[in-house]
Amino acid sequence: MRPSCGLPLTIRVAALTILLGLFSTVAPTVSHAQVTSTLPKTWNDAVAKLGDKVAAAMSPTAVALSVENISSLDALKVAAIGAAAREQLQHHSFSLPTANSTAAQSAVPLQLTLSESAGGYLWVIQIPGDATDAKLSPTMIVSVSKSDSTEDEPEQQSLSLEKRFEWKQAERFLDFTLLKNPASSESTLLVLETKRVAVYKSSSRGWQFSRSTPIPETVPPSRDSEGTISLKEGKISFKGFECVGDPDLTGVVQCKISPPTHTIVDSTRIPGLPNSLGTLLYGECRGETIAVYTGEGDWTQTDFLQGYLVSLNPISAVPVGDAIQVRGPVISLQSEPDSSAVRAVVRNLRTGEYEGYIVTATCSH
Repeated sequence: MRPSCGLPLTIRVAALTILLGLFSTVAPTVSHAQVTSTLPKTWNDAVAKLGDKVAAAMSPTAVALSVENISSLDALKVAAIGAAAREQLQHHSFSLPTANSTAAQSAVPLQLTLSESAGGYLWVIQIPGDATDAKLSPTMIVSVSKSDSTEDEPEQQSLSLEKRFEWKQAERFLDFTLLKNPASSESTLLVLETKRVAVYKSSSRGWQFSRSTPIPETVPPSRDSEGTISLKEGKISFKGFECVGDPDLTGVVQCKISPPTHTIVDSTRIPGLPNSLGTLLYGECRGETIAVYTGEGDWTQTDFLQGYLVSLNPISAVPVGDAIQVRGPVISLQSEPDSSAVRAVVRNLRTGEYEGYIVTATCSH
């Protein structure tokens, strides 16, 4: 990785996290318009034409755009097309509220379907209307040549992701982390569940259960719990309370109610991808901050992880390299301390188990 220039990296990352949170929660109209597109020009023109057609068919209002891909386009191109479509809608004064917000409840749902024929791609946006009157449910269609998919490709991929499987279990867990003893070959695995911290020790037979520490129920239980382990800060953070303990959180932990914090939620938003989950990474690539984000599907769909290069001036986030497919939704994504890697917790839709992966970002100069 290139060394940081100017401000120390920790300050730049902290500032960028705050800015991304502000752009996503305070001024989403600006943030979407500032996403740098990686699509070929003719593809951008096609998306712009779709935006024009939508604007001609309905007045500007709050909308929720979902993207369904039934073509051979890969996850990276699908994400870029979706981001470009949202940018065009905002260009026409449509607002795109974040998921689960009050405004999202009354947003008009728009369905963008990416299909293809032998001769090219077919992109369709459907606007809901009266099912008894086809005229009240308009469909916007544009055709795109497949030969355009090779236009404007970067000379080489400067950022690549690699995942490494670490852990799986039937019961849901919120986060995990590895502790390596530099004086020996022994490693410790901490698994944060909703009601306890489980500790496992490495052996020739794999991970062996060692002990567990219960997490006091200081707040009402939630079906949508969020929590993260921070070894660097020596604490476990939940919504509404935090726990500390020695040594390295492997012993008894003490929990207390903490002031409201938006660290877990706000740091997961990125301009152009309002419904994705992600985080900034330690380190830089070609002078830009590295980030990893998921797709925008719900918990019933498979998912992917995509690397981004994020710059401050102006604010932009560009997807770089191939996306990594996973076998279910990513329910937690946390950055590793002092490392260009993230911890991902995935719910495998085929087995129903929860799986933990370390995903490492590598920069090639």
